[in-house]
Amino acid sequence: MSLEIIKTIVDDLVTLHITKGVQPADLADNIFEDSYLDSSSHKTATGAVFEIAFQEVDEDNSPNKITMRYTYDHNRYLLLVEQKVANMRFKIQWDRAGCIQEKLGRLESLLTGEFPKSQVAAILATMPGDFLKLSPKLQLVA
Repeated sequence: MSLEIIKTIVDDLVTLHITKGVQPADLADNIFEDSYLDSSSHKTATGAVFEIAFQEVDEDNSPNKITMRYTYDHNRYLLLVEQKVANMRFKIQWDRAGCIQEKLGRLESLLTGEFPKSQVAAILATMPGDFLKLSPKLQLVA
């Protein structure tokens, strides 16, 4: 077991917990940049969604409209970033829940190889509650 790998995973989880991500006000400020075309926002039952579109030139010197969609929860945490190029469908670029689940899974796997289940459960029980809600398997352990 590499303590450096575990430290890196824990540092990444701490960063995800305390960093809210790019904020809506920062996105709104981008509309004044020359390449930005439009923006929109709407409130949802669970938070808010912001879309901002800009124009980018590809390798063939053809302009493409890029639309970015940012989804937030009520606490203004960035949950999801999606991108759409031209008339294609939105594709996920970043997913907070997926990142947290992946890191928790790696941490659990590393710890399980070295410690008894009771110690692993005790360590995982120290994770923030919102992290544990994302991983039902860890809820059972913790």
